[in-house]
Parts: sequence; structure tokens; C-alpha cells
Amino acid sequence: MKAVQVGERGTAKVSDVAEPKLREPRDAIVKVTAAAICGADLFPLHGMTPGFDPRTVLGHEFAGVITDIGDAVDLLEVGQRVVSSSMTSDGTCAHCRMGRPAQCASRALFGYSGVYPRLDGGQAEYVRIPMADRCLLRLPSTFTDEQGLFLADILPTGYAAVQRSGASLTDTIVVLGCGPVGLMALLCVSGFGGAIAVDAVEARRELAAAFGAEAVSPAEAEELVLARTGGLGADVVIEAAGTPGALDAALQLARGRGTVSVVGAHFEPDYKLNAGLMFEHELTLRFSIGDPLADRERLMQMVLARGLAPERVITHRLPLAEAAEAYHRFHSRAATKVVLLP
Repeated sequence: MKAVQVGERGTAKVSDVAEPKLREPRDAIVKVTAAAICGADLFPLHGMTPGFDPRTVLGHEFAGVITDIGDAVDLLEVGQRVVSSSMTSDGTCAHCRMGRPAQCASRALFGYSGVYPRLDGGQAEYVRIPMADRCLLRLPSTFTDEQGLFLADILPTGYAAVQRSGASLTDTIVVLGCGPVGLMALLCVSGFGGAIAVDAVEARRELAAAFGAEAVSPAEAEELVLARTGGLGADVVIEAAGTPGALDAALQLARGRGTVSVVGAHFEPDYKLNAGLMFEHELTLRFSIGDPLADRERLMQMVLARGLAPERVITHRLPLAEAAEAYHRFHSRAATKVVLLP
């Protein structure tokens, strides 16, 4: 079958690989109908994932149809349309039992290896799903495959950024970084009124404005936040860019006793946190990676009931065979969200 793997430095390639088979009684096989590229997919391409096996099939955002199930799969049937959670969890470890499946002791991330146990992802024609009863969520007929993709990772991540920040309806909320995750956070605060969105890319600011935010460039952010808050600073700053500079800016924009909620992916072991600023302003700094297993059904109902339409952030749809070009457009920010169609 065709599948996407790491190519030459900084690139992806489409390879011929063996079609996955059932290995364990709790496995399922899914025929992929749509897969998306996530910012975390770029790290292995650029050598930023220690121990990554280049044979790993990429992709942790995918939807499809079940074609085979193991003998111990109880909640699913062949032929059902499903979306998979981006990460696995066993349901039995202490974290899982206490409602923290994203911290599962044996977790794996689809499309990753090295930092997690190798687990081939869904940017392929078929994908094997371990612990299928936990990973897979059945999609109702009114839910499109493209909407389903957002339940795999980035909509729960954007939701976690808001929910774990403790934001209230009267708060001034700033979202730094209007890539797909930042846009999902804006979607989740659309009922709060008047969030401020910050991004250097004009096309992303336009999408943020369409979600009801006041969108500005990084150079304009501080002036707007101070004007909006009478010089106090933002109640909540959501850092969705995943860069040290964005985290620095988030800490500067927050008011005294404000909260900086981080969902941008950070792997810097030597980041110099301004502890003096944190202490002086009594700031709360919280990191989240999102929890699809805990939140995806709630978010599905929000999409259906409130018409959130997360698929509005999709800017490009390309055949799986053109994955190399899709990755190039995504990495260069010529595309905001790309869907690959096997």
C-alpha cells in the first residue's frame, strides 16, 4: 500500500509498504478515507525527534472505515465509520484509572517512534489500531470525515487550552499563534466574546477574524492588549505557536495573577524561564497536550449543536500521492491545514 514516511532532510515521501494486519485480539484495521497533517508531524522531518525510526508511517489525525477487527473487540463492527484518537492508552494504568488517559504509562502516538514506542500512523491507505475499543470513535452519519479529523487531536487540544486556563466569559483572552491549534482554541472561545488573535501570517489572521477574534500582528499585540484592559494585561494568554519567543511574549502579555496556557509543542531542555517576572506577577503557567479520549464526544456534540465547523480551517486537499508537496506547503505556511486523500 501507499504510505507517507520521512524522506530527505526536511521532506516527506510516499513509499510502498506492507499492508497492516491484525496482531492482537484488541486490534482493528481501518481503511483511511482522510488524513491531516499536524505541526507535530514536522518534527521527525527535521531531525527533532530523538530515536525516530524512518520506517515509521506518519500521521495521527485520520478517519476511515473499519475493515477488520480482532476477537476481543466488543464495541465496534466492520463497516463503521470512525475517527481514531491521536494517542493510545491502555485503560488500566494509574493515570487511566484516575481519568488522565493522555498521561497513560504505556501511551503511544500514531505516526511516531523514538520518544514513544513505534506506532505506524494514518497517512496511508490502511492503518492498524491497537486497543481499538478505546482508540476508535464511531462517527454519526451527520458528521463528515473532515469534521471527524479534528476530534483526533487539535480540537481537543484547543479545547484543553481554554478549559484548563480557567477562562471565564468576561476575561480578555489572547491567542498567540493562529495555526490550526490556535484556531481551534479561538473556536472554543467564540462564545466568550472578543478574543484577541496574534499571528504574523495575514491569511491566518483572516481566518481568526472569521472566528470572531480581533486579529493583529505580533508587533501590534501589546498595544491592543493594554488598551483593551486599561493597562492591566490579558487575563488568559493561550500560547499555541510552540516557540520560545511566543512563550516569552505570552508571559509579558499576561496581567498580574493571570494565566498562560500553553498548547504549542515545546521540546527545549534549556528554555530560560523568567522566574522573576513569574514571581512578581504571580503568574500561572500551565501546559496541555489535549485529551481526545476524554473530550472528543463532548466536542462532537458541540460541533453538531453549535455548528462550530472546524473544517473551515482546511485550506488544501491533496491526494495522498502528493504528500511531499502537501508537507512543503504546510511547512512554508502556504497552507494552514492540509487534508490528504488516499
